[in-house]
Amino acid sequence: MPKHSHAASAFLKDPKASLLPQTGLLVLLLLIFIIPQPVSVHAQVLNIESLRMEADTSKSWAGNLSFGFSASKQDSETIQLNSSATLIHFGKVHSHLMLTNLNLLTIDDELVNNGYVHLRGTYWYRRTWSPEIFTQLQYSEDWGLRRRALLGGGMRHNTVQTNSFTAGITSGLMYEHEVWRPEEAPRVEYNRLKSTTSLLMRGKLTPTTNLYIVGYYQAEPQRFGSPRLTADAELRFQISRLIRFSAQFSTTYDYNPPPDVVSWIYSFRNSFSFVF
Repeated sequence: MPKHSHAASAFLKDPKASLLPQTGLLVLLLLIFIIPQPVSVHAQVLNIESLRMEADTSKSWAGNLSFGFSASKQDSETIQLNSSATLIHFGKVHSHLMLTNLNLLTIDDELVNNGYVHLRGTYWYRRTWSPEIFTQLQYSEDWGLRRRALLGGGMRHNTVQTNSFTAGITSGLMYEHEVWRPEEAPRVEYNRLKSTTSLLMRGKLTPTTNLYIVGYYQAEPQRFGSPRLTADAELRFQISRLIRFSAQFSTTYDYNPPPDVVSWIYSFRNSFSFVF
């Protein structure tokens, strides 16, 4: 296992809290997540769907900028900074999304980083069935991924759309190119065709609080029973018209991980976002 995975992985203790009014609950959650927390390596599949579904389709352009920070001190001192930006354009018929992320991690004065760029087009997005195409470039030094490039497409079904609950499913195919080189491990390269299916649910808990849950199932057709499984859950609080606080948990289990890469990884992340 890479040294960075050992240094960064940890657990989060659940706080004991009584029932509080909404304002008090928000303050409590802010305190819980702003206090430095141990953070593990990031999940391998990106949460694209929830970022898009929150956008106001009455606008031609929408987006957000997010910034996060965490620190911990156990066997080693870990500091993590992350930032992301989302930009969505809604045309009369089609929509296009660009998502970028950069994460900087220092472990005992050693700097590692990861990031990605994701582009996606959804056509006839107001209909129940919508075709999509997407592409992505990604790297992650902290768990040995030197390069991931993918290109794919599929169909999206907007299953349920109400003011308080939204659900949808997307399924398709993608071609994935990966180069792995974890520490003290040989270079490994993969070129694979995979099926990809995602299920997203969004619930409006209060006028200013939303819960997003998304799950992914990605597998090679000849190994459909040995997938890469990912689940993300995110709680979002709208502090003001322009400022939002988010707390996210992500986990991934890969039935066929590269050599010297662990099968199961998870991460906790919190951030403040500027929404426009």
